[in-house]
Amino acid sequence: MSDSLKQVLLLGGGGREHALAWKLAQSPAVDAIHAMPGNDGMATLAKVTCLAGNPADVATVMAVVKNLGIGLVVIGPEKPLEAGVADALNAANIPVMGPTKDGAKLESSKIFAKEFMSKFGIPTASFKVCDDHAAALAALKDWDIEGAGIVIKADGLSAGKGVVVTHDRAEAVQTLFDFMVNPACTVKSSRILLEQKLSGKEVSAFALCDGETFTTLGFVCDYKRVRDHDQGPNTGGMGGYAPKGWPSDAARQFVNDCVFRRVIDGMKKRGTPFRGILFAGLMIDGEQVNVIEFNTRFGDPETQILMPLIENDIAPLFLKAAQGKLGADKVTLRASAAVHVVMASEGYPETFAGTMKLGQKIDLPEKLLDGSNDNLLFVMGAKKKDGGWTNEGGRVLGVTALGANIDDARASAYRAIDSIKFNGAHWRKDIGK
Repeated sequence: MSDSLKQVLLLGGGGREHALAWKLAQSPAVDAIHAMPGNDGMATLAKVTCLAGNPADVATVMAVVKNLGIGLVVIGPEKPLEAGVADALNAANIPVMGPTKDGAKLESSKIFAKEFMSKFGIPTASFKVCDDHAAALAALKDWDIEGAGIVIKADGLSAGKGVVVTHDRAEAVQTLFDFMVNPACTVKSSRILLEQKLSGKEVSAFALCDGETFTTLGFVCDYKRVRDHDQGPNTGGMGGYAPKGWPSDAARQFVNDCVFRRVIDGMKKRGTPFRGILFAGLMIDGEQVNVIEFNTRFGDPETQILMPLIENDIAPLFLKAAQGKLGADKVTLRASAAVHVVMASEGYPETFAGTMKLGQKIDLPEKLLDGSNDNLLFVMGAKKKDGGWTNEGGRVLGVTALGANIDDARASAYRAIDSIKFNGAHWRKDIGK
């Protein structure tokens, strides 16, 4: 197995991939990690080399795999999955940590996911599918938006920006116009999902799957709204923490039996066995659990929380999952608490093009990039230029801190955040509270 892991190709270039590279680089079985395209934070890791190229371009990925003798491909973001990169690798008998294009439909089509959940008895909110703008507007008339609220979701991938939760009918109407008609909106969808708004507390659950079985990787509470107290528009994630003592043991068992197991069995029955990471966004109200949505890869920033907590050498587990040989192997988590805080650029989240202020110089203490287990900086949208750093994306960087409890980890994370400065920077002040 170690020979298969000597050369690893990691697809993606954000904070999630930085965390994966950091964890994979600790494996004695891994000699080199080739990150495409990677980022300048990942490039500071001893085993990592960044490669130019589009990770969602099948021909480019296959050429790299052949030229470098890659033994395992780890797919970070969703676009390579939707593009069928895993399908091409499977056809070439190259182990890949990520589902096929059909498996990735659990994420790439919110409508497919809801219909799948309905068919296989996976608990989720009631919903209505609308195939055009007129049908969506007509459906709104029968919805108690002001009282019960409504969740509006674009069908396809939208980098966390294609979901609006509202009790305002005018906002609901405007959202349908923006998502389905408005050419200036960066979210575009010909089909829309209208969904019951659930109450409770959100948490994300993760499982490593091999098509037949799975092992859980932990639970993370993330913060999607851009401002404190869950105000403002949704983002790709402004931070999070790993809860301790919650969800209850009963709720965790329910997630295993009625979510992860049913997905594995359902995908197998469809003839599309699911291998890779299954990410279930959950709403828990008491002991009642509902699935909000699925992702078919690690989350960002959830990965930056999970990787420092995992005690195992993750590389052999990834390979076993890719080969369908996970068996009874389990993941063990450290007893520490973990908190992650994201710093973003002015104007983020950008729903309309040209509103973010990029290219700002970042005052970044280099010691934060030294890979310390208790205070880790992961680069998302920052680049190193002329010996300094600038912001080049919406979410710029994030700090993960570990501690004996949430309060200790939170205090450590915010101390590190306070030492980083750039014009227009903003971050939530209530992560982990």
